[in-house]
Amino acid sequence: MREEQLFRSELSYNRLIARVTESQRRFGEITSQMEDTHRNLLSMAEKNLQLQARVQDYTSKLADSEKEKVRISALRTSMDNQMNALQGQIDGITNRNLALRDELETVETVMSRVMRERDQALQRSKKLQGELSDARQRIADLHSVQQQAMQRVAETADTTILELENVLEMTGLLPEAFVLPPMKPQDPGAEPEPGVGGPFVAFEPEHPKDEEFVGVAMALGDRMDHLASLHERIKKAPLGEPATSYYVSSSFGKRKDPINGRWAFHSGVDLAGPIKTPILATAPGKVVHAGWSGKYGKMVEIDHGNGVRTRYGHLYKVLAKKGDEVRYQDQIALMGSTGRSTGSHVHYEVLVHDKPVNPLKFIEAGRYVFKNEQDDTNRD
Repeated sequence: MREEQLFRSELSYNRLIARVTESQRRFGEITSQMEDTHRNLLSMAEKNLQLQARVQDYTSKLADSEKEKVRISALRTSMDNQMNALQGQIDGITNRNLALRDELETVETVMSRVMRERDQALQRSKKLQGELSDARQRIADLHSVQQQAMQRVAETADTTILELENVLEMTGLLPEAFVLPPMKPQDPGAEPEPGVGGPFVAFEPEHPKDEEFVGVAMALGDRMDHLASLHERIKKAPLGEPATSYYVSSSFGKRKDPINGRWAFHSGVDLAGPIKTPILATAPGKVVHAGWSGKYGKMVEIDHGNGVRTRYGHLYKVLAKKGDEVRYQDQIALMGSTGRSTGSHVHYEVLVHDKPVNPLKFIEAGRYVFKNEQDDTNRD
């Protein structure tokens, strides 16, 4: 009989190990996908800079062509003036005697040379105009390619933004409930930024499509900033499973107290399971309490930033220490029945700015996120 119990215990332990390993694997995959997304965004930004450099190069060549065109036009005007002068000389020479014939032949020779030079100048002018037209077409094609690429990126970003906003809505929170810290906090000891200013002069695009291109680029930048903000919010939201194995034994909100039978408000959910079931952090954060906490019994509280905290009560054993920085799905405790409890379970709370919210909405949102990521992985 004891050997059978030992075998069952070992089997349960192995299953728990397998589940923990699978959770770690899934976390690794999610981290890898986020890194790939970051690399893709950096690569696209680098390509965009290269395309902008090529546009500037073509613009410089176009300006040089315009200068050459002006110079040729001036040369042509000068040649026309010379032709008029020569024509006047020819009219005068025809009225002179035969003694001036040699001089006339000399003038005709000069005229023929000037005419050839003028024809050559006209040919060069036509060639430059053709090159200028080709350059303008290449610039227009480059604008089209850039706009198509940015449009594809914007469509992908819009889809991702919609999915992430849907996840936040599933938790029952408005996006404004998460307040991100400033990108670069001001160090009190740092020197103040240098003063800047000057009159405002509106930017006037040189190319007809430049204004449209700048507008698309600015809209794409706004989308990417919004997407990065949503990614940061999702990363800090407690969307994971708080235990490796459990069932919901008491929901969030109004209920009859299990001890005295009176109506009361339940600030979390009770997730029941075998004693010593591993308890996991549902998001990265810092442990702000680890130990006994009145009717919670042994309890762990984690601060995830942005005003979001989670609590795990009635624990058999606390494995984390106050001040620990924990990662998503790190094991922080074992399920138990300490404090005001009737049996083995974990009392799981989610607080936003000190106000308790329904943890089951976060768990369901997490299942939605991980299911979509698994589907995307299978499609790949």
